[in-house]
Amino acid sequence: MRCIPRQQNTRAVGLCIAALLVCGGVFYAVPPAARAAGIRVWGLLFRALTFVCVIAAVWMLVRYLMTGFKYLIRARNAAAEDELDAVLAGGVKAGFGLTDLPPDRLDFVVQKSQGSRPGVTECVLGLDDLISAEIIRLRGKGSGPKKEDVRARCASESYSYYDYTLTFGLAEALMLVFADRGGYVGVIIEADEAMRAYFLSRARKVDPEYDPDERD
Repeated sequence: MRCIPRQQNTRAVGLCIAALLVCGGVFYAVPPAARAAGIRVWGLLFRALTFVCVIAAVWMLVRYLMTGFKYLIRARNAAAEDELDAVLAGGVKAGFGLTDLPPDRLDFVVQKSQGSRPGVTECVLGLDDLISAEIIRLRGKGSGPKKEDVRARCASESYSYYDYTLTFGLAEALMLVFADRGGYVGVIIEADEAMRAYFLSRARKVDPEYDPDERD
């Protein structure tokens, strides 16, 4: 199973980049215009503001328009792949697929690419280490938890999280929490319906009290 998110707010990103570049141009032009008018200004401040605007514009271009993510659920090793091939070849179960394998046979992988460079693997996490999966809100008001709420549950342990969403201004995303070396790792992804349904279903098995309908 794989999912490749697409930027859904290209226009908003373009407008933000244009606004930052315009502001940078204005800040750059202020010192010479002020000198021509006989007004003393602190040139260093305006040069710094110009630099900040340009860097912010480049960051937004790279982060939201030139970056790509690919989420994969794949067989952990050759033995798991052979098991899947054997089941499919034998027709043991109609509709049997990769995600029907036990979680200790599967890995969740995130690959990241930028520009024309090929994708590199950002993380590999075993599905048998999955602790929870839930929809979190990133913007606005809603009934779902925020990423800070999820982190608070793991406050007594070592915890880190990584944001692998792509869309600028995304309202909600899927947050996965995995056990990792005595602590926890949170991964925020922009999953499609199929991958979201799989993880939410898997979370019910990990935590019987988990109910995504109450947390959406």
